[in-house]
Amino acid sequence: MGAEQPDWGDVSAIFNERCVMCHSSVFGAGLGLRLDSYQGAVAGSTKGPVFVPGDASRSELIRRLRGESTPRMPFLSVPLTQDQIDLIVRWIDAGLPDIGNRAPNGEN
Repeated sequence: MGAEQPDWGDVSAIFNERCVMCHSSVFGAGLGLRLDSYQGAVAGSTKGPVFVPGDASRSELIRRLRGESTPRMPFLSVPLTQDQIDLIVRWIDAGLPDIGNRAPNGEN
């Protein structure tokens, strides 16, 4: 995975492989967080947003993926690789661009 700006298509491949078994409409969405759609991911959980667009270091999802906040995610599973986490970080830092590099606020 290169240094180009990732979009939802790139991160959703990781979420589909590692996260949607617990975080989707089909499986009950832990704390209401749905990672099976762009809208669900951006909406966050019952506790609020899990991404801070433009600032991955303040994003709860990144803290959970790194084990800096508990419970570590994916829960009771092998952690994501550093390359996968880095891609998600770049996506958040880029402002959460949707497929085609459109940010949720219409920029890009």
